[in-house]
Order: sequence, then C-alpha cells, then structure tokens
Amino acid sequence: MRLRHRQIEAFRSVMMTGGITSAAEAMHVTQPAVSRLIRDLEQTMRFQLFERRGVRLDPTPEATLLYREVERLYLGLDQIAQAAEDIRDHKNVVIRIGTVTSLIRPYLQQAIREVIGPRKDVPLVIDVENSRHIWEMVENAQYDVGFVYRRQRMDGRATCLRRMEAVAAVLPDHPLAALPVCTPDALVGERILIPGRNSPVRIALDNALSTARRAPLSVVETSMLNCCHFAAQGMGIAIADEVSVRAADEGLITVPFLPAIDVSYFAIRPPGAHRIAILDAIVERMQSLLAPESDLL
Repeated sequence: MRLRHRQIEAFRSVMMTGGITSAAEAMHVTQPAVSRLIRDLEQTMRFQLFERRGVRLDPTPEATLLYREVERLYLGLDQIAQAAEDIRDHKNVVIRIGTVTSLIRPYLQQAIREVIGPRKDVPLVIDVENSRHIWEMVENAQYDVGFVYRRQRMDGRATCLRRMEAVAAVLPDHPLAALPVCTPDALVGERILIPGRNSPVRIALDNALSTARRAPLSVVETSMLNCCHFAAQGMGIAIADEVSVRAADEGLITVPFLPAIDVSYFAIRPPGAHRIAILDAIVERMQSLLAPESDLL
C-alpha cells in the first residue's frame, strides 16, 4: 500500500471542514480534484471513508479511526516545525558560555542583559573558568562561545575583543603611581599580585621579571581581577590590564609596564560551529563594551 501525501491532506481537510467545497477552498484546488483524491485514497485503503448524503459527507467509523492516526502524524509534524523554528530563533535551547573572571562583570553581564534580558525563552549556562579550561571546552563543543585571553596561536574561529598591554595598578598614594613606567626593577622589595600560572599572560610576565636585578619581596597568584581588588586593599602592586582595572572599579592608578606584555581578549567558537544570531550579538556588544572609550552603563 502506497499513500500519497496529497491524498492524506485531502482526507484531513474534508474531515476538518465537513465537505468537499470547504476542503477545496482550504487546499486551494478545485472540488473535482479533492473528490478524486478521496476516491483514490479509498481505492488504496480498500474501504469506504465517507457516506455521501446529498451534498454532505458523513465519515464512516473507519474514517474516524484513520483520522485519529492522521492527526497524530500532523501533530508530530507541527512539533518538528516548532522545533525547527525554536532552533532558528534559538528558543528553549541552552546557550553555554565560558568566560575568564575579568570579563564577567560588568562586561558580560551587561551584554547578556541587553541582548537576552527581555527574552525568557533562552536558557543560559555561564561558567567562570581559566582560559586553558575554556579553550578545551570550546574545542570539544562543550561551550557555544568562550571569552578568553589570547594564546600564541589563534585561528579564524577567534574574534578579537580588545588588544592592550599590561599595566601596574596601585592606590593613588603608592610611590609607584608617580612613575612614568613600571619596570621589573621597580618591583624589588614589593609584594606583587600576578595572574596564576594558567594565564597566558603569566609566561611573558615571568620572562620579564627574570630580567630584574633582584626578585620582588613576595608574590600573590590569583586572577587579574582579584589582583586589582587586593591592590585596592593595599596588599601590593597588581600586574594586570586596563579591562580588569575597570572591572574592579576600585579607583586604582595604572602605570604602563615595560617590557610590554600583550594582554588581549578573544571570543572563540567550537570547530565547525554554525553562526547563532544571539551569540553574534553578545560578541559584538562585548567588543563595544571593552573598547577603550566605552562608557559602561
């Protein structure tokens, strides 16, 4: 038995509208075309679907049973169509984001609030991790987007959000605040607050510190954002970046650090990932929020 979709469509229309004329109007075809489709379907089924009583068609018990199955089919198709629409608009599909600490507040929070805030049909998972972990998760498609520090090799899946150089951040009354630049020798006898060993910035910083005549007095390793918070408490000199200093919002003074250390933030996507409009909008907003002249609201 081989059924044609058009036959089933005609049968469903007649059952829903109650007659050939109304079914023909709903299908945008002629009445003879609908009658022929019903007749062909009855021949294929080898049982009668309707009792013809003048201009009226009364469904047979067999037609009623068949209609139940047809409605299940169309309900499934409707669900598939709705699923396709949800996928297209990214409704009810979890978006997974990984970010380094410095970018979560206020930057990512504001970007998400502005892009997704009014929509209650977009579930989110936001993890705050180090760059190395985020890279691994993105490579394995466990995150839809990751916000990370630059690493040595970047590819076409990475979008630069902000490129800058490291700075020393201190309280306004710290002696270092009056210097034009901060060099490794200026850190001798000081406690320095530096990013942990999982940070790509750390390798360049270690190389720079190795050129000093003497080592700093002591070291605290933590995220660059925490470095800034500790510096604001008078705990030492933070080696961080302007984005982290802005995020900390502690009134710190920044001094350029030499030799120059590149600190860049990127948005990265999984291999072969399709573009998602919501994520594109978040990434674009992150770029504007991280721009040097940006005024965070």
